[in-house]
Amino acid sequence: MKINLSKENKILFLFLYVVFASFVVYFVIPNYFTSILIVLAVPALINFYWLKKARAKVLFFSFITTLLFAPPIELLARMANAWDVSSIFMRPFGLIPWENILFAFLNFFWVLSFYEYFFDSEKKFFDISRKFKYLFFLYLILSIVVYILFFNNPSLLATDYYLLGLIFLLPAFIFLLLKFPHIFKKSLFTIAFFALVFLFYEIVSMSIGHWWWPGNYLLTISLSGMIFPIDDIVIWYFLSTPTLILGYEFFVDDNR
Repeated sequence: MKINLSKENKILFLFLYVVFASFVVYFVIPNYFTSILIVLAVPALINFYWLKKARAKVLFFSFITTLLFAPPIELLARMANAWDVSSIFMRPFGLIPWENILFAFLNFFWVLSFYEYFFDSEKKFFDISRKFKYLFFLYLILSIVVYILFFNNPSLLATDYYLLGLIFLLPAFIFLLLKFPHIFKKSLFTIAFFALVFLFYEIVSMSIGHWWWPGNYLLTISLSGMIFPIDDIVIWYFLSTPTLILGYEFFVDDNR
């Protein structure tokens, strides 16, 4: 028998799943890679399954962004000593954890699946905007510049976490917000939802030694003796998610 859940109940189901799965991870303590699959991959795939026309578009954008944007950003973060994780795989350049590349993909993939299904309207199966080519070249330029600097003068890549946010997210966020304020308003619930999801999972990950913050930050709090930067809350929860959605609408979707 097929059970049709309302969208409100589906949102509640996704959040309660994350809470339950996080408690399982907290008590079982699997490796970081497995915990990502348990807590984030399962609800992301369920949400993606609920999509119909937007599946190919969301998957395409998430894959390209993970391939070209996530590795250089992760490399910059590691050179800045912004964060580190418990990794079980050999790291590219000896620095980039594969687990965080998976995390980045799910960050893009689930956020956009959630936004498309609950708050946007799926119109065509694969209507990629012509502006996507500009985003592709921006990604490519970022990758080339970061890798060239890394191999020639890696000290130039060392900076503080908040500066990474100011350089790569704030200008894009301000431009897109001014251009498409209606999309920002439409994305507010998605921003709040994933702020709670990521905060809950991040605290659990820190508690079991999967994630830690070894760098310099503008403002920190202490959670059971562990450093937790407020910079992360502002940059990741309240800056990167709306920038992702606004960028997706501008470069890939229909700006509506």
